[in-house]
Amino acid sequence: MAKDLETRERLRTARPRLRVLLMANAADGPALRSALLAMTELDIEVIDEKPGILSQTTGAPVDVVIFEFDGQSLPQPGAAGDKGRPVRIALTHERSPQAIREVLRAGADEVLFLPLDQEDLSRALLKISESVGDAAAHSGGKVISVVSLTGGTGVTTIASNCAIALANLAGKKTALVDLDFQSGDLAVCLNLEPERCISDLNDTGARLNSVQIESVLTRHRSGVYLLAAPKRIEESEQIAASRVGMIIGLLREMVDVVVMDIGRYISDVSVAAWERSDDLLYVIDQSIGAVRGAWRFLDLFARLELPRLQLRFVLNRWTPRHPITEKQIITTLGRPLFARIPREDSVLEQALGRGEDLWKAAPRSALTRALEEMALQLSAPVDLPKKGGLLSKLFARNGAHAGVKS
Repeated sequence: MAKDLETRERLRTARPRLRVLLMANAADGPALRSALLAMTELDIEVIDEKPGILSQTTGAPVDVVIFEFDGQSLPQPGAAGDKGRPVRIALTHERSPQAIREVLRAGADEVLFLPLDQEDLSRALLKISESVGDAAAHSGGKVISVVSLTGGTGVTTIASNCAIALANLAGKKTALVDLDFQSGDLAVCLNLEPERCISDLNDTGARLNSVQIESVLTRHRSGVYLLAAPKRIEESEQIAASRVGMIIGLLREMVDVVVMDIGRYISDVSVAAWERSDDLLYVIDQSIGAVRGAWRFLDLFARLELPRLQLRFVLNRWTPRHPITEKQIITTLGRPLFARIPREDSVLEQALGRGEDLWKAAPRSALTRALEEMALQLSAPVDLPKKGGLLSKLFARNGAHAGVKS
């Protein structure tokens, strides 16, 4: 556990990069540039441009535009929250509420006052950096992690069938990633014998790209692509969490959905995977051990502080007359159940015995229908939070209550 929290802390303390376009007059420009470069928390690249309307040919996209507001000039057209528009920070000498409203109405997201306070600047840019980094990590397709601290609850079964359902029912281009390096059961579950695996992507000296990843994927007859676990257990110790993060980032750009089998062992690889996930399916069954493990996991999840990650509990192998009821589980966890998958061992055995998936072996079974319903819920698009500063949100609320029109 301590190692997991250390991993989280390393991720937090890494210096994110921010590209800042500075539009200031000759008198204030040098001091503003020095203040930006003096920030030690961020790796800032400063691009200078003369005040006025921002040119549309400024080269590579920027994350932030800092400009001196003169009552008329704006950095570029577009409303706050437009997709792909950089955050706009206006600089002004006027501190009155009326002046701030005027700046925000003109399209600024944040307002800083001149002479510039270094702490105010750092606070604003750090907040923007978190938003930019978070959006970048979650751009592209959806990423779903499947995990359980209790062995035997059916993590691999849920992960594999969820991926197949997303591919067949929702029409999603789907990839399965086996991060349960100790077991590596996904290939067996899918009746595949992959020639290559994630270990083939572990050359840290080579720059990773989509062509390399595509070359190690194995296609299942359902259309799902598998990135298999290492063939030898000892190879798993050589795969760094940072490398896994890169692989996930590239995969989500290549497919619509990435489903990851995390297994039951929590490590720095698990934390790296969760950092880049949108949904986390925690699998439990109707046993005291599984519910206790889920309760312990809730404690860890709270300490890791992953606000973007949707934690969802899946009750697998559910039987209606079990002594441990669905209501008791919900009360103990203090969380609702996202999905309830009925127990149909004979159907699973039939599918495994034939080497087929459930949609071939038992398309009308209650088990198959429950998995389809869960997949449809998971296929909903990810809603990314819009950019916007605290001041803009505050004045938007105040303006609405006061009847002020933008």
